[in-house]
Amino acid sequence: MMIKGVKTERQLDRKAIDELFKEGYVYAPHGAYIRKTHGIDICKVPMNANFTCPNWDGRLSKEGCIYCPNFARQFTYESFRRVIGQGIKDQVKDQVEYYRNKGAGEKFLVYIAFGTNTYLPVPELKKIFDETLDHPDVIGLTIGTRPDCLPDEVMDLLGDYVRQGYEIWLEVGQQTMHYHTVESVLRHHGVAETIRVIQEAHKRGILVCMFLIMGLPYETRNEMIETARLISVLGVDAIKIYPCLVMKETRLLQEYKTGKYRPLSMTEYAQLIADFIEHLTPYLLIQRISKDCGLDGKVVPEWDTHRFLVGPRVEKILAIRGTRQGSKYKLGLSADELEPLSTPDPPKKNVKKKTVKEMEDKYVI
Repeated sequence: MMIKGVKTERQLDRKAIDELFKEGYVYAPHGAYIRKTHGIDICKVPMNANFTCPNWDGRLSKEGCIYCPNFARQFTYESFRRVIGQGIKDQVKDQVEYYRNKGAGEKFLVYIAFGTNTYLPVPELKKIFDETLDHPDVIGLTIGTRPDCLPDEVMDLLGDYVRQGYEIWLEVGQQTMHYHTVESVLRHHGVAETIRVIQEAHKRGILVCMFLIMGLPYETRNEMIETARLISVLGVDAIKIYPCLVMKETRLLQEYKTGKYRPLSMTEYAQLIADFIEHLTPYLLIQRISKDCGLDGKVVPEWDTHRFLVGPRVEKILAIRGTRQGSKYKLGLSADELEPLSTPDPPKKNVKKKTVKEMEDKYVI
């Protein structure tokens, strides 16, 4: 479909992803993919609509997740902080002009990024989304939210924009696909909500990007790798991967101070991300593999998490291994592997053990 003279997407183009790998990419970067499929540079610009979060306002909790300070509002770039409190249209106009002047894009997706950005009644959501899309160079929305704040009515609203030609992404903060971790970090939702969201989004032509945090407390490396396999099977369209950061004024900081939590080192993180990428399906876009904004409240890890430092390190690891995204993506046995490698030993007969008296009687002279 087209909107404002630009092609927009409803599902990923696998041929375009195959072309990226033929060009030498070791994973499928979102930016390169977008340029290939849209024909022009598309840039995401941030917008703040003052949403809150049910895990902060008391509906689910008043304390938030153990790693999240102040609705995560500190996670943004300095270039946006000067306008973050202005009206929606003023924010969008400012950020479109800012990034266009930097040569970052010709058309724009607005990233509604702070708080849970579907946590309002549907009529209020529609007003916010309509106002955001009013800019002549905005071709769609990418909406940061929780999987438990996307009932059918909200999905239908977003589906209406898809039918109008807009490109709509949901950026779903699941963080992990393991319930024990979700419960331990006090997300106050499960995994089933995310599975439903993926299914309902795809029915409506909505694309899904999932936020994942590597190195969360209580989660093993193998569980993190299994998350890669799970989101691949579920058909997630893109991911943003971040290291677990210990921020000021969070409960995770208290766990760190008492020795209950240790963050990943840079070497551990880079190796883990390389492993993770190998176990993904090739047909999933990678938007981020580290964290590089809003870090003034970070306590640990002490290493620089900027993606321009972490990304090349991960790419180098994959190059040394001679692998790429999807190299180790495998689910179960193939048809060729269903042939047993050897004939199993026949089962032993159930021989009744003799009693001591029976054995004595046998050998009586």
